[in-house]
Amino acid sequence: MKFNPATEYDSMVKAIDDLADTNVTKYPLTQKARAVNSGLDKAYSILFNSVDTKNFDDHNFTTLPQGTYDITIGERNLTVYKDDEGAEILKIYKVFARNTNGDPYELVAKDIRQDDADAIAYGDDTGVIRAYDWVGTSMVFDVAPEVTIADGLKIFYMRNSSYFTEADTDKEPGLPVLFHDYLIYYAAWQYAMKKGLQRKDDLKKELDAIETKLMQFASAQSVEKNKRLTPMRNNVE
Repeated sequence: MKFNPATEYDSMVKAIDDLADTNVTKYPLTQKARAVNSGLDKAYSILFNSVDTKNFDDHNFTTLPQGTYDITIGERNLTVYKDDEGAEILKIYKVFARNTNGDPYELVAKDIRQDDADAIAYGDDTGVIRAYDWVGTSMVFDVAPEVTIADGLKIFYMRNSSYFTEADTDKEPGLPVLFHDYLIYYAAWQYAMKKGLQRKDDLKKELDAIETKLMQFASAQSVEKNKRLTPMRNNVE
């Protein structure tokens, strides 16, 4: 479905109005967009927490959830907060570096709170980076790089979804299409809850049911590599 297209049959705004028995005057587009974005955050948190093999990403983005960064001589801290499309980076999966010959190698993820992370916490050595910790908005290396390497780092990450504004018309949610209605019910429930409408309980019940289906869908993606159709065999004498 689309956020607010000219046609009504595939309009999220129209569907929200129908469910909540409201209109654009009582429930303005700005508030609807804000509620839908809140629903996106909730839906993506379910997907990210339920999937361990398939990395979901909003299809509204035009780039892959990965980025390249320069390795700069003497700089142990690298700002890693938002990607080139302005999306907030929520989790880092893997980090690869290149040496001066251009050969890639994977950096080891460390936690600055671990006993073996002293080099990251207190180190001031210079050399070839081998490990990192992501603290706040900074990636901290175990050593200060001894050389500058353009595009020497490649980071694979999870990012937040692409949000709606009140001006969007034909934009679709980045969720799997089977669960676009989750955002509709979420926005309708938000309105009904704030207005104290009797239908809020029915909307929440349906919302919970869709959440369960979303969890099941996401969990199925985690094990799909192990699924295989096997023929039934009958022993025939």
